[in-house]
Amino acid sequence: MAKFADAIRDRRKSRQRRLGFGAAAEEPQPSMLVGTIGVVEGADFCLALSDDDVAAAESGDVDLWGTRVDALTPENVASAKDRGAAFVSFELDGARADSMLDDEIDYVVRLADLRIEEADARALGSLRPAELAVEVDFPVSLSTILGLRRLAMFASAPMGVKCPVDISSGDIEALRDSGVAVFVLGPDASADDVAAVKGRIADLPERKSKRDEDAQPLIPTMRADGDNGTEEG
Repeated sequence: MAKFADAIRDRRKSRQRRLGFGAAAEEPQPSMLVGTIGVVEGADFCLALSDDDVAAAESGDVDLWGTRVDALTPENVASAKDRGAAFVSFELDGARADSMLDDEIDYVVRLADLRIEEADARALGSLRPAELAVEVDFPVSLSTILGLRRLAMFASAPMGVKCPVDISSGDIEALRDSGVAVFVLGPDASADDVAAVKGRIADLPERKSKRDEDAQPLIPTMRADGDNGTEEG
């Protein structure tokens, strides 16, 4: 794994140092990465969609950025790597298998649909992509959450979504708890927008521990002698 996968992993563990290209600050870090399309101050990473975006990332003090390729080929991967990209984003259709052999750059797979077969999701996860980029509508529906959780369970890979700058804390929490580890804000996002989304993430309640999630409720019963007791339901 290269820098992007490491950043996702470390941020999810809440151990990641500040990755933004603004001034460093001593404050709790959000548990998810917040990136932007184009270079925006304070973003954890940027996604370059145009030549201007690439030029801005190359010329600026941007440690972590990636680019979207129309077709995944060894030549496109080598070009992105030579220009300093930490990851490439691509769709499966037309992607060449030998393009994923370079382990010094990360790969983000873009999925047009959450509803993929279990075997396909497991096979996709075995490729160890840094992220699965999925499309969701806002506000987030329960059916979307179920789809995300199903994909996360089978693929065992972090997921990322493009989100509006005014995404609610409730949607952030639901997405975080369903395997989403990366947010991307649109090209019109400002540094204040980035800071606001990061603040909402940092203010989220802690995830429930696995022990709490697996705990079964205790159902009170009344014994014949009148003493209260419990038995597992």
